Amino acid sequence: MQQNLEKRIAALERANPPDDDLTIIRHIVTPGKLDATINRIRANDGQLWKRLPGELEQTLIDRAAKGVKRNQWHAAILLTDDGDLSHADH
Repeated sequence: MQQNLEKRIAALERANPPDDDLTIIRHIVTPGKLDATINRIRANDGQLWKRLPGELEQTLIDRAAKGVKRNQWHAAILLTDDGDLSHADH
């Protein structure tokens, strides 16, 4: 039953795709750097966008949002990445 329902929903979504894509941008800041500039944006699948010389922050965000691979609901989550973060194992 669940599989049949999922197939029907997928067929409806193909026939009536959403008007807008949903893009969630996660911009993590640290104390003392609350207004940190966005220079890199990364997607969960490893896609990476770097800010070009002279490029506005919003232009980088728009470029990443336009180029990201989206899921079946036309949504994507992007994470700002300053390139200097070290990831802890805990």
